Amino acid sequence: MWLDSIKAHLLFFERPLAPVYPAWQGLRMLVAFVVVAVALFFALRHGLAGIRLFDGALRPTLFVAGLLLAFLLLQRAWLKLPFEHIGLRPWHDWTRRERLYLLQVVPLAALAFALVFHAHLQALWQMHGTAGFLVFSLATGMAWGAVQELLYRGWLQTELTRRFGPWAGLLLANLAFTFGPLHLDYLTDPQGPRWLGLLAIFGIGLLFGTIYRRSGNLWLPALLHGLWPPNMG
Repeated sequence: MWLDSIKAHLLFFERPLAPVYPAWQGLRMLVAFVVVAVALFFALRHGLAGIRLFDGALRPTLFVAGLLLAFLLLQRAWLKLPFEHIGLRPWHDWTRRERLYLLQVVPLAALAFALVFHAHLQALWQMHGTAGFLVFSLATGMAWGAVQELLYRGWLQTELTRRFGPWAGLLLANLAFTFGPLHLDYLTDPQGPRWLGLLAIFGIGLLFGTIYRRSGNLWLPALLHGLWPPNMG
């Protein structure tokens, strides 16, 4: 077991990402990505901001729920592609190293994040109360991190990998993740682009994309991204 644990920590997994679906489904995947990650993203952001009823903590939750629902509907009804093809494999289909990575690395990451971002999490707890923290901070933050991975890794990186190969697919998807709609505020800051922040985002995205490329298991980066406390508002 220890040898498999070491290999898992070094991201040497048994089943790297290798997309196997027809080109027409790949084209639909790119269209779905633009519809959800760009068009719906901006529509929900500006639409919810204009409705006073959804001010406060409820707005981010509705925003994330809308994106997640759109992803699920398009994946099932329009792409007609099993979730396994974008790395969402059931537990019984996980390899030994994937399971070890989940059971060892994810809890350590959660502990490290909790220690480093203790003040941020404590402030959220005091702001929302226990029930509000669990719903509006923890659950919404987990879902928001996962949604980003579903769109940018599950859809975009998978299809770009099929078209251009693993390294080009990883880099192109991560460029979209870093400089696309998600982090546009970093580029349009009135005081100038926040390049250090964008560099950090690119590095984090590169890690998540590499985990997905090496394992073909989208659950792993989705869980790690979901645990990232800055997602929690």
